[in-house]
Amino acid sequence: MTWWAFSCAVDSATALQAGLRARDCSAIGDAAVKDHCHVELLECEAVRGDRARAECAFRDAEASGSPARCADAGEWVDDCRMHLWTASFERWAPKDVAPGDADDLAALELVPFGFSADDPRPWSAWYRWLLGRSRPLDRAACRTIADPDRAEACLKTGLAYYDDLLNMARDRKLYPCDGSALPAVLQYAPDAELDALRARRSDLCP
Repeated sequence: MTWWAFSCAVDSATALQAGLRARDCSAIGDAAVKDHCHVELLECEAVRGDRARAECAFRDAEASGSPARCADAGEWVDDCRMHLWTASFERWAPKDVAPGDADDLAALELVPFGFSADDPRPWSAWYRWLLGRSRPLDRAACRTIADPDRAEACLKTGLAYYDDLLNMARDRKLYPCDGSALPAVLQYAPDAELDALRARRSDLCP
C-alpha cells in the first residue's frame, strides 16, 4: 500500500469513528464510509448504496425482530427471514416439545415471516432446533408426524444435523477413533440410517 492510500484509509477510519461517536455521519466525505456509518447506526433511509442498504435492512430487522423489515434486505431477504424465524423459537415454542407436538402452532407462527406452510425451509429450521435440544439425538418422533412432507423434512434434517455434528467432532478431534464409546454430543437412539451415515464417513479418523 502506498503512503497516500494508507493515509486515506486512516483518514476514513478516523472519520468513521468520529461519526459513530457523535452519531452523526454528515461530515464523512467518502460515500462508502458514510454508508458504513449509517448502517452501523441503523439509519437505513440515509444509505445510498444498494448493497449497504440491504445490509442495513437485515440488521434493522434483526435488531427489531420485525420480519417485515426483511423486505428491503435485497439478496439476503430469505436469509433475513430464516434468521428471524429461528430466533423466534425461544419466544413462542413450548418447553420440552418434540417434533410434531407443536407443529400446528409453528404453522401459524411462520406466516408473518413470509413463508408458506408447505415451504420445507422453515420446517427444516424448526426440526433442527427441536432435534438439537434432545440428548441423545432421537429421530423417532419424526416418524409420528402426520404430514408426510413434514415427517420427511424432520428425518432428513436429523441426518443433516448429525452430519454437522460429525464434522465438528472430526475438526475438534473428538471422534473416538480407538473404538471407544461416543462422546455425549454424538450419542443417539438406535437408528440404522445414522449408523450408515457414520460408516460412510471415512474422513472421521486419520
